Amino acid sequence: MGHWVDIARQWEQVGPPLRPSSQDIAFCKDAIDRWARDRGAPRALILGVTPELYHLPWPMGTDVLAVDHTQSMIDAVWPGPRDAVICADWTAMPLPAGSRNIVLCDGGVHLLAHPHDHRAFVRVLRRVVASDGLCVFRLYVPPEPRESPDAVLADLLAGRVPNLNILKLRLAMAMHEDITQWTELGRVWDAIHQAAPDFARLASQLGWPLGHLLAINTYKDCPAQYWFLSVADVRHLFCTDPGGFSLERVNVPTYELGERCPTIVLRRA
Repeated sequence: MGHWVDIARQWEQVGPPLRPSSQDIAFCKDAIDRWARDRGAPRALILGVTPELYHLPWPMGTDVLAVDHTQSMIDAVWPGPRDAVICADWTAMPLPAGSRNIVLCDGGVHLLAHPHDHRAFVRVLRRVVASDGLCVFRLYVPPEPRESPDAVLADLLAGRVPNLNILKLRLAMAMHEDITQWTELGRVWDAIHQAAPDFARLASQLGWPLGHLLAINTYKDCPAQYWFLSVADVRHLFCTDPGGFSLERVNVPTYELGERCPTIVLRRA
């Protein structure tokens, strides 16, 4: 939980692609509008407390509920009313069956361990999402072929990484060997520190604000793990094992690393 307390304190330092861009928001809006056009206002569920998702131009009458597993993130980041957010794990959400029509999640699937937590997550959503409802998820998928950590760090030192948000995603993915493994965030900090121990000097060399670079300290000694799945992996989970959904659309944005941040639309069978 300590990592998320730190992230809550540093939230303003987090930006795209670790938060949704205008392209991502536009695609979510389009998916919601298409669904609501013939069905009316949805009962929406946001997984996490992403402000950009709460502030979407929801159809009139939409009921919005959020679930996040960290009270510190709720306290620091959630922009909505307190009675519209629940502190609970996504794999055990205390929600009635068929109670939600649209579920949004921005970059959260990789936070769950594979395969046990991912399968539990699908089973919970299969119960909670009403028939014909949608899950609209922005994913973080590793590139093929994979980068090496050394290549990412070389780009960093050469000034070819524009900001910390891109560095975090590239380096964490480079350290993630395959679906059976994970990236521990403490190792990401270790790799950067080993390559450039003087963060003040590195920030000056890169032209980054020192406070922006020092936000990487939320990763120091952090045991939190990321599990990056491909679109095919996610499709297998949601459509085959455990299943219960069909994959309808995949949108790939055009911003830097956009090919690693597709948004998918899954329909409840």
